[in-house]
Amino acid sequence: MARSLRILVINPNSSVSMTDGLKPILCDLERPRLELRYFTGPAGLSPPSINDSTTSILSAAYCFQELKDAIVSESSESPNGFLVACFSDHPLVGMLREHTSKPVIGIFEASVMHAVAFGQPFAIVTTGRYWEQALPAGVNRVFGSANMGGIFVGVESTGMTAEELHATSQDVVSDRIASATSRAVAKGARTIVLGCAGMSGMEAAVRAGCSSDEIRVVDPVRSGVAVLEGLIKAQTGDKQ
Repeated sequence: MARSLRILVINPNSSVSMTDGLKPILCDLERPRLELRYFTGPAGLSPPSINDSTTSILSAAYCFQELKDAIVSESSESPNGFLVACFSDHPLVGMLREHTSKPVIGIFEASVMHAVAFGQPFAIVTTGRYWEQALPAGVNRVFGSANMGGIFVGVESTGMTAEELHATSQDVVSDRIASATSRAVAKGARTIVLGCAGMSGMEAAVRAGCSSDEIRVVDPVRSGVAVLEGLIKAQTGDKQ
């Protein structure tokens, strides 16, 4: 009997509520041959929200210390792949890749690949203004072009941290996301990437900022699971 594929979904910040918020969004992707496990950054060490370069580096360092045994484990129950659920060019992705031959991907990479595959101009709607510069820089580093040949039209932010997305009135959050989406669509975007793991499941707020039902919305965490499952199957030769 074929074994299940096991993906470890890593939330590198220390907000358990954010990790718990991902579970109902991803539960329909689980099935007898795909198991999702979850990891949250260590409490009191990892920052509660990743808002800039400093918090990115700190979260990567503390998470790596907690994960290093799982990374190198060859146990039959160890994860087959690792998904870093932070929407950024997060250093933990490269750190894990240095220590395992198993597939590792971040939700940032996975969702941008999905957006490009649709073949229409895309934008990222994200949280704080720091990311308006940091995410294009990440696109340039990972994909070799700051605008992906003109298909990437930029980043619009809500001005809120990832932590505030869940601590603020949902009416306020939805209005901020809708406004950012409206600005992105005005720049020509026809695909919107949700630029934060904490935005997963907030497609309705994006739709509220669109005047057309033809706008596609990419959920980065769901994209990450789909891409990582494909990478694991390609590596293991699993055809199921």
